[in-house]
Amino acid sequence: MIRSLEGSILRGVLKPGDKLPSETELEQEFGISRTVVREGLQAIKSRGMLESRRGSGTYVSAPSRELIGNSLSLYATLQRNGIYYLELMDLRILVETEAARLLASRGGPLTAIAGQLRVMERNLTHPTRFADADIDFHLEIIKASGHSLFFTVAKGLLNAPSLSFSRSTHELDPGRSARVLVEHRAIYAALKKHDSKAAASAMLSHLRRSRKNLISRLKKKDLA
Repeated sequence: MIRSLEGSILRGVLKPGDKLPSETELEQEFGISRTVVREGLQAIKSRGMLESRRGSGTYVSAPSRELIGNSLSLYATLQRNGIYYLELMDLRILVETEAARLLASRGGPLTAIAGQLRVMERNLTHPTRFADADIDFHLEIIKASGHSLFFTVAKGLLNAPSLSFSRSTHELDPGRSARVLVEHRAIYAALKKHDSKAAASAMLSHLRRSRKNLISRLKKKDLA
């Protein structure tokens, strides 16, 4: 049943907004029990392909980018393998470097980005607040780039694990905050000048340093 229904959705036989047959009808169509029908529907719902409407029935869901972000967030939260965690960082590098380039070339709004930079400047000796502003600085850049899919992906990547890592990094190495601030200022300066090459380069350099720090932490088994 699961394979048949998913295939119908993917082929466009069942379209977003279409109502599925009732559980009784599905029982008869596939020759399975009510329990198996419900378990199958729940499995498809967990993939974001179906939704229940109280008092109405089960419908094919409309495509949602939030599903991507939610899946990435769950994957990142549950990830305990150091190699795969590094791969998530690699994805972040690709997304954020291109977002910085796009923002600089398009000349989007920088007010929110500058605001997070000021928060970081005021909280050099407060690791938690500094780390929170650090993450928000990156999210604001991606948001301002105008690439909505990048922003959805970034929200999934820059969730609890990334925030926890950022906080602990600044707590373990207080001097790192000052170095990170310099790097963020360089990114912002390039964005302000609309220098897409410099913005991408500054972001890439910053995130590569973060990746090296992550590797060092993993070797010490802080995150393994």
